[in-house]
Amino acid sequence: MNKFLALVVLEIKSIFADRSILLTMFGGIIMYSILYPLPYSQQVARDVEIVVIDYDRSSVSRELIRMVNASPDTHIAGQVDSVRDAEALIERGKIKGFLIIPKHFRRDVLMEKAVTLSLGGDASYFMTYSTIASGILKAGGTLSARIKVARLTVDNENILLAKQQWQPASLNLQPVFNQVNGYLDYVVPAVFILILQQTLLIVSGILSGSQNERSRAKEQGYWLTTSPTLLLLARGLVFLGLYLVFSLYYFGFALDMYGVNRLAAAWDILKLLVPFLLAVVCLGVALGQLYRQAETATQVILFSSMPVLFCSGFIWPVSEIPTWLVSISQLFPSTAAIQGLLQLNQMGADFEMVKHFQTQLLIQAVGYGILAIILLHYKQHKYRLNAV
Repeated sequence: MNKFLALVVLEIKSIFADRSILLTMFGGIIMYSILYPLPYSQQVARDVEIVVIDYDRSSVSRELIRMVNASPDTHIAGQVDSVRDAEALIERGKIKGFLIIPKHFRRDVLMEKAVTLSLGGDASYFMTYSTIASGILKAGGTLSARIKVARLTVDNENILLAKQQWQPASLNLQPVFNQVNGYLDYVVPAVFILILQQTLLIVSGILSGSQNERSRAKEQGYWLTTSPTLLLLARGLVFLGLYLVFSLYYFGFALDMYGVNRLAAAWDILKLLVPFLLAVVCLGVALGQLYRQAETATQVILFSSMPVLFCSGFIWPVSEIPTWLVSISQLFPSTAAIQGLLQLNQMGADFEMVKHFQTQLLIQAVGYGILAIILLHYKQHKYRLNAV
């Protein structure tokens, strides 16, 4: 036991003596928790600034402009005379889009002719562009309905009956899980899981990579003289303790700070997080034995972040991802952890409904643990021969 405790102390010293590990582990975890959710802090885009090009200049076109401005999606920043002027404002970042009201708009609407409203904007910002389109569609539909109902009431129809004739069926949408239809509640918890995985893989890789460099320099450190199983247990215990604290910060304080729903009990979350972190630690130790330099870990893990994120099944539907990619994504602990925690924490599922994800993570922890021990033993044998 004393030998194991001494090994744990050596692991702690090695971790806290490396500034790259500390910067990635503490700086990365804290900075990501602040910076990543910021773009989604308003949940959905609101009051996107646009300008209007009104070629009709009639009472009906002015009514449409007032409706577009009253929509929570859009805000009329002014009117311009041409599309070129509007495009110049978009290029300077003053506005996000523009609305074109065609000539004879009032006449065509009153004569029940088809009218085309044109809009333009910077489509590289897909979220704001779709918000502009949504705001204009709502205003146009409301104006059309008002004119239709007014025409029916002129024909001596009852106002309530006229509304029913215009819209005989009403749609009442009630979100089941994401009550505000925003991005925070489903994006941020899932990305937090990915951040925990990627930073843990990086710091574990940096530690192993730096030890590999020292081994090639004929240094006989404790990582070469200790039993591979004991070394894995000690390293796993240290990283598990540190990242449990980070996990509690993410799924406790950070979620509360951004107002993200948390439906699961803390104990249920821990029952999924612990095997997830164990699997990531073992994977990190195994991969770390393949790095010749400490810097390689950061390059490899950062390069893989986006593919792992998009294959995890919450940004893009699993049914639309190629089967071979889905199979590969199951090798990463984040895939099972993201699906399990989203169902558990955001959808209010019972733990029994996500227990198969816990089983998958435990199997990964055992499998990657065995692989890490084999690679540690191989590395120790290799560098001992080199030393001789």
